[in-house]
Amino acid sequence: MKVFQSRLMKRYVTIVLVVILFVLASLYLIAVHVMNGSVRSQMEYRDELIAKTLGNQTENIFKNSISDMRQISPIVTNIDNKAENAFHIEIETILAQDPLYLFIEVYKEDKLNLRIPNVPFSDFIENGSILKRLTWSQTSYISNMMELPDGRKTIAIAYPSINEKGEFKGSVVAYINLNVLSEHLQKFAIGKEGVNAIIDRNGTIIAHTDQSYIGKSIRNHEVGIHLQKEDFDVWNGEIFNKEMAIAYRPILLGDISLIVGEPIKQALKPAKVVQSLLLQGFSIVFIIAIGLAMFSASRVILPVTTLIKHVQEYKVGKRKAFVKVKTNDEIEELSIVLSEMATELREKERSMFYILESIPYCVITTDKDGRIMTFNKGAEDLMLYSREEVLNQLIFNLPIKHDIQKFVLLKTFNAGKSFEEVESYIIDKEKGFHDVRIYASLLKGEQDEYIGAILVIRDVSEVKKLEEYLKQSERLASLGELTAGIAHEIKNPLSIIQVAAETIRLQIEDEFKEKEVIDELTGDILTASDRMNKLLTDFLKLTKDDEYNNHVLTDLVMITDELLNLLRRKFNDANIMVTTEYNSSKAPVLGDRHKLTQLLLNIFLNSIQAIKDEGNIHVALKEKGAYWQLSISDTGEGIRKEKLNWVFNPFYSTKPEGTGLGLSIAHEIIVQHGGKIWAESVFSQGTTIHIEILKHEENEYEEHSVCG
Repeated sequence: MKVFQSRLMKRYVTIVLVVILFVLASLYLIAVHVMNGSVRSQMEYRDELIAKTLGNQTENIFKNSISDMRQISPIVTNIDNKAENAFHIEIETILAQDPLYLFIEVYKEDKLNLRIPNVPFSDFIENGSILKRLTWSQTSYISNMMELPDGRKTIAIAYPSINEKGEFKGSVVAYINLNVLSEHLQKFAIGKEGVNAIIDRNGTIIAHTDQSYIGKSIRNHEVGIHLQKEDFDVWNGEIFNKEMAIAYRPILLGDISLIVGEPIKQALKPAKVVQSLLLQGFSIVFIIAIGLAMFSASRVILPVTTLIKHVQEYKVGKRKAFVKVKTNDEIEELSIVLSEMATELREKERSMFYILESIPYCVITTDKDGRIMTFNKGAEDLMLYSREEVLNQLIFNLPIKHDIQKFVLLKTFNAGKSFEEVESYIIDKEKGFHDVRIYASLLKGEQDEYIGAILVIRDVSEVKKLEEYLKQSERLASLGELTAGIAHEIKNPLSIIQVAAETIRLQIEDEFKEKEVIDELTGDILTASDRMNKLLTDFLKLTKDDEYNNHVLTDLVMITDELLNLLRRKFNDANIMVTTEYNSSKAPVLGDRHKLTQLLLNIFLNSIQAIKDEGNIHVALKEKGAYWQLSISDTGEGIRKEKLNWVFNPFYSTKPEGTGLGLSIAHEIIVQHGGKIWAESVFSQGTTIHIEILKHEENEYEEHSVCG
């Protein structure tokens, strides 16, 4: 049947089978996981329980041995030749009752007195450390594994003999048969492959259900490391050459440890049977699901193939609408929705056309070869080409650029990336030139392949003109700011001239009684006049774009003192006391003497204006690394914190009558000298202006001009 040859049929059946297989496999894995988890949990619980029980049993064995040695030890102090036979019988009785002992030795102090049974050895037993320990510990001791001269491995259980005065007189040492101890562990093994082991404090195996492991070490194994720390827990992993689940715990008596475990394979064996039954059941369910999937798919695919045929006919224009497929289910609804979508698609195409036409920018789309596919009204208005002239034409053939290699769209195709806000130009059909900003991007298809490009062009010719007007306005504004600054700078020396002149007038009225004062004041007038003349000269040079520097080596202390002397009348009139604190008598710097004077004058005048009635101005100079730091503090009104960052901006002033240029000019001067200036202030307490300027070597202190 054609239905079963359908790709949709194959896909549907495949998907259904994959889903069913995934569900069955998930259920199987979950069931196996839960079952294995349960088995592992029970296994760990069982291992812990047996380890606890076996640990108690093992501890009792060692306690009984210690008890046997305790019974024998009092006889050691009283033994003599007459009692030796009775002593012999006592020990042999203990040995006969418990096969755990290989033999027992009796020591008087550190000398062997008796060995029962009297096993001959070719060499002495190395137990000196055990005997030595008993002399100071005077309590029982279980040794680590040791090897007898005949090659047998054992451990020793020793007990001291103490007389009535508490003096050490000897000891009784029992040597344990590790094979018997291992057989005892075998009785508690879990299943045929279960493993029990006893480990000494050095990590050496002293008893094991598999006696071939006796004498081997697990000191560097993860479990051995935990046992050295006297930890107890359960652990899964490879040990004794098997993947095992074990429980380990210390036996406090004798500082030895116990391991109880079983191979994971053995523990999970019952679960394997259940897994096999689950697998058989799920296989039967899967086979039934295949039949059901194929039957249900055939009921769905037939109307779908009919609908596909209608879509293909609509695509090539043989149909204007879809015929409803009668299935009384979602496929029938799908055929209705497709018919509605076809109508809506035609409406959207019409709406998209009107949207493109209404966009005031030039919008062009091309195919991957650069052929124009859409050309909106904005493009017609900008380029003066009609839509009919350019559709299906290569956009690179249009004479809209002097050099087509610089066309952004060509770069977009070559580079395979988008370009945004690229400033360029366009030449229209009538050879008109337009400044434009271009946006170009590649269009991608369903497989992320390039199928064309979109180009958006915005005419910014008028914007360019406005930008030129704005630049011109900014230049005029800068000129205005410069003029205001010059006016401010002229005002300061004029005020000095005015004060000096008024004082001269008063002296003249007193009939020239103080000629020296008059000479000094007239000298001040000449100095201020020279400064004003220099300022105007600089202004004239600046307006002619004549930039220059006139830096000489000069003394910052001398400049400051001269200016303070020049302003002394102003300070007296304002009831201001000026104090100075110089950490150096000279402060040589390389700079423009007139500009530095101008900088300090602006700061001093600001301080005078900030002090209302009377106050103090303190001038401090100190070295700060490679700089001189000059600090001018006043006790004026101060500046609020939120306004402090603005005081060096042009035209910003905290005084109603201020121009806001004094500190901005000071800032500009100090920047020209490679220094820095900042302000600190506490409102209603005063302000400090700090100036830093680069030091110069004192031995170079001579005035010379450096022009540039």
